[in-house]
Amino acid sequence: MTLALGRGSPPPHFSALTLNLRLSMAKYVLTTIFFFIARPAPAQQASAVAEINVVEEDRLVVGAPLGVPVTEAHLAVNPNNPNHLVAGVIMVRAPDMSQLDCAALTSFDGGATWVSHELGEPSCGDPWVAILPDDVVLFAVLGSEGLLVYRSADGGRTWPDTPLPMGRGHDHETMVVDETSGARNGTVYLTSVHRTERPETGTLRDAVYIARSSDAGRSWEPHSFFPFNLSFNAMTPIVLSDGMLVVSFSDYSRRGQDGGGVWLDAQRDWVATSSDGGRTFSVPLFVTGSCERTFPTLGVDRSSGPYQDRLYYLCNDGDFEHVYLHHSSDRGESWSDPVVVSKGAGRRGYVRTPAIAVNPEGVVGVSWYDGRNDRARYRGIYRCQQMFFAASLDGGETFLDEIQVSTDLSCPDTPDNGEAGRRWPAGGDYHGLVALPDGRFRIMWADSRDGKYQLRTATVRVNGTMPRRQ
Repeated sequence: MTLALGRGSPPPHFSALTLNLRLSMAKYVLTTIFFFIARPAPAQQASAVAEINVVEEDRLVVGAPLGVPVTEAHLAVNPNNPNHLVAGVIMVRAPDMSQLDCAALTSFDGGATWVSHELGEPSCGDPWVAILPDDVVLFAVLGSEGLLVYRSADGGRTWPDTPLPMGRGHDHETMVVDETSGARNGTVYLTSVHRTERPETGTLRDAVYIARSSDAGRSWEPHSFFPFNLSFNAMTPIVLSDGMLVVSFSDYSRRGQDGGGVWLDAQRDWVATSSDGGRTFSVPLFVTGSCERTFPTLGVDRSSGPYQDRLYYLCNDGDFEHVYLHHSSDRGESWSDPVVVSKGAGRRGYVRTPAIAVNPEGVVGVSWYDGRNDRARYRGIYRCQQMFFAASLDGGETFLDEIQVSTDLSCPDTPDNGEAGRRWPAGGDYHGLVALPDGRFRIMWADSRDGKYQLRTATVRVNGTMPRRQ
């Protein structure tokens, strides 16, 4: 018997089949949508979003001094002219280091070629350079007569024979220029640790020395303050966007009852702030106890982005196994735990002498000497090394995988280097790193791949963006 069904009314079994099919299809579509939304991006996609590239491979610095080991480069770039670069270096004229001169190197073609001017200081060290807004260049060194400042009024083309003396008893001098739009724009701050007499007790103690120049280095107004009764080294200063000056220092010993020094169990690192141009300072603000056997470097984000005025404190640990970065978002009142920058150095890494720079977009760049590719661990602190670079796009919270910048191993302990290779197993107490106005980073370092420390340079770029904090 046949049942007559109305048009559009399918058989009962067909309705059930259709319903099940539609439910299955809906489940498949929802599952597929969820899969594409929720699944993490594969590693190759992440590297395409943000990566570090060497855009100018490492090469010798054309025009740098030849024939003698050249170490401890410091580098500065003109903020208004990326083609104008200046560096200061040490020249080792005798294998036993009994004769150390310094030289200023200047480039007006973006680092393609350099002009060298040797100071003729018989005992010279700690070179540090700064470029002022009106193209005046200052070159501070420690010489036989104490702390000296050379001033070039034409961007480093010519230099005077006679420097401005700043007195004896100084060590590890550095400089910073106020590049803000405030009332102290163009002011230069020269800092050092100064062994001086404490007025209350008449005893010689370490003081943070700050000399301020408001006339492009022609004259200086000195000030000092005693943060505590410990022995310490002064580190680098920075200037925040409102003109606040921040200085950094690392302690290492206390005064014993016999008048001698007693080493502290561990180095501790501090900053202090000044809102009146270096005349008075805050109490010492503790940074970290993670740094050892290093000259830490203080950096700052001068961009207008979400990490503006964030402070960065960079160092290595006492075993040379990690490069550490600490950051502060409240002007040094509190600091993060150390973030490991040298992630790929391995369980027994050998890393030294890190440098930091922050580009105009707020990207944090860090470079350092790294011995991971030298398997001869018996060399100890004289391991052969290469230059590495890493970057952070989220205010130092995380770092992209580092890249190798130099193309060959630099081995310090060689006959041509003499005592310089043993005194500076990582090319000096610091090396040069600057952020260029176009966002690239230029590195300058002492490299001994041919048996003698010579200057090399390279340029890297960080491409892409990473999520910013909300």
